[in-house]
Amino acid sequence: MSHFLFIAGALRERTSQESAEIQLSNGVWGLCSSLIRTNLQTYLEPHSRGLVYALKIGVCAEFKILPPVRDFSELDDFLKDELRTEARFGYVRIGEIRRRTLPSTVSQAVLLDVLQIPDQTELARRLSLGMHRVTQAEFDAIAAKLPADSSA
Repeated sequence: MSHFLFIAGALRERTSQESAEIQLSNGVWGLCSSLIRTNLQTYLEPHSRGLVYALKIGVCAEFKILPPVRDFSELDDFLKDELRTEARFGYVRIGEIRRRTLPSTVSQAVLLDVLQIPDQTELARRLSLGMHRVTQAEFDAIAAKLPADSSA
C-alpha cells in the first residue's frame, strides 16, 4: 500500500500553513509539480492516505486520498484562482481530514527515525521535493506519533 507525505511549502502569495489550510478546507490537495503528478498517477491506490507537513509547523493533518488524479481544469473558477500555484499540475480530492499537529522539531525527529533518513540535510532535500511516498508501516509509525484529532 502506498501512502504519501505531502509538503506544503511557503509561496509568494501565502505561508505554508495558509497553503495547507486552504487546500484542506476545500477538500483538495494540489499537485505543484509534474513529478508529483506522475508519482501519484503511478502509485495512488484506492485506500491511499496522505499526511501534510507544513514548513515551520510540522505534520499538521492526515487524510484519505480519493482517486483519480484530476486536471487543474476540473476545479471550479474560485478554486482555480485560489490554488493556481498549488494545483497547477492537477489535484486529488481528499476526505476524512483529521487535523493532527506535531510540532516541527518533533516531526523532523520522527521523520528522520521512521524514514531512516541519515541526517537533517537529506531530510530537507526530500521535503523540498514536495511529496514523499511512504509504506504502510512507515505511515502507521508516523501516525502513531500524532496527537488525537484536533478538529473535533
